Amino acid sequence: MKYLYISVIFILTSCASTPANYSVDYVSPNLIPIDNEKIVDSDFDDVWDDLVGDLSKTFYVINNIDKQSRLLNVSFRITDGISNYVDCGVSDKKFSLASKELNSKYKVADSSSYFYEADVQTNVPNTIYYEVFRLPSLEGRANIYVAPSDNGTKVSVNSRYTWIFRGEYDTYLYMPLYNSHNRQNQVGRRQITDIVEPVAFNTNQIGGEPSDVQCVSTGKFENEILNLLNS
Repeated sequence: MKYLYISVIFILTSCASTPANYSVDYVSPNLIPIDNEKIVDSDFDDVWDDLVGDLSKTFYVINNIDKQSRLLNVSFRITDGISNYVDCGVSDKKFSLASKELNSKYKVADSSSYFYEADVQTNVPNTIYYEVFRLPSLEGRANIYVAPSDNGTKVSVNSRYTWIFRGEYDTYLYMPLYNSHNRQNQVGRRQITDIVEPVAFNTNQIGGEPSDVQCVSTGKFENEILNLLNS
């Protein structure tokens, strides 16, 4: 009877995966007002010509120039250094499995990676988990309005941002019998196919949902354009 009891315990424990511990702590960004307007002590024609010339020397793309409407439109798209332009908060993710701890704290706007356990376990007593590679991009577009004013020329910059998420992942298999962590997809990373809605927002606005990701402008885009007026 004793041996039968021991055998039953062995069968039950051998049929259970080793659970992973996973936690997420997300801190959303603060909306800090951006001064996106400037008065220049010069006449309209001089300010317009200088601004167009200076913008042509930046990496921003000039999409439209309409002097009659007093409007310029410029844009950019980046995949590196996104957090210089927008703040999407900070995420702190903690993952542990057996004796392995794989923690990741990162600026959500930028590229990063983290680990989490698969929702479905099909290889008991082994445990399937993923390493996720976050590959976001940012598109920014600004309308620059230049108009005569009583004190010279007024220039205002209103931007529209779209933060876009794309991801890939590697699959790992933890085998408690050998205490080993083995990468499964040797050919290459797999694409995350779940659709993540882009986060779109304007200057001095918060984009996104409180339950997901929220983003705000840091003012870099707006300030770099306005600072051209001092050059």
